[in-house]
Amino acid sequence: MSILDRLERDQPAFHWGGTRRWNALHGTLREIESSVNGNMRTLETGCGASTVMFAEKGAQHTVISPTRDEHERVRAYLAQVGIDSSRLRFEAGFSEEVLPRLGLERCLDYVFIDGAHSFPYPAIDWYYATKALKIGGRLLLDDIPIPAVACVYRYMMSDPSWKLTDILDDRAAAFELVAEPAPEDYTLQPYNRHSDFGFAPLPKRLYLTLADELLRFRRQLRHRLPGLYRYWQRWHSSRT
Repeated sequence: MSILDRLERDQPAFHWGGTRRWNALHGTLREIESSVNGNMRTLETGCGASTVMFAEKGAQHTVISPTRDEHERVRAYLAQVGIDSSRLRFEAGFSEEVLPRLGLERCLDYVFIDGAHSFPYPAIDWYYATKALKIGGRLLLDDIPIPAVACVYRYMMSDPSWKLTDILDDRAAAFELVAEPAPEDYTLQPYNRHSDFGFAPLPKRLYLTLADELLRFRRQLRHRLPGLYRYWQRWHSSRT
């Protein structure tokens, strides 16, 4: 029996004192099973059935979650099903504090983000995970329908350095980091290509959007076709 089938049968409860099951779904666990191997260095924010999958694949795996008793229940379950847990490293603490302390940089092959889901923690986890992930590595982002996670997903979809490889269980997105991430200069990030005036009432929103697009057009014209831009300036000056 595969460990995935065993998890489906046993339905182990690792969370909330062993009374709750907040485990990744079948397709997400299957993605970990098919993508991870014993030569990889991996990390997850969160702890549960996914940790069992990483251990079963033999990865050198770091687990970050604030609840030590979850770690002990995972270890106990691994012992019960005969899976070696010696390559697991449990870090008890909040990911926004633990991740910077680990000092990881371009050394991870696979990251699973499934920690705290309130804003801004998914983005913080993603920020440090991205710095730690190798080019060619994979990042699995769970619970993308939650708005605090969805903003991270939308950013990744806009950035050409990320390639979406799959959507699992209608809630988890698997990405590959195919190039160095986009520059931190916000003006150069595709995600910021268009301003968002959703805060303004509709008439003013339309005006601000049109004015912003005109300004953007002028900037692009100046950089790409400087001769035409100078001609347009002279024409515009003569009209005013």
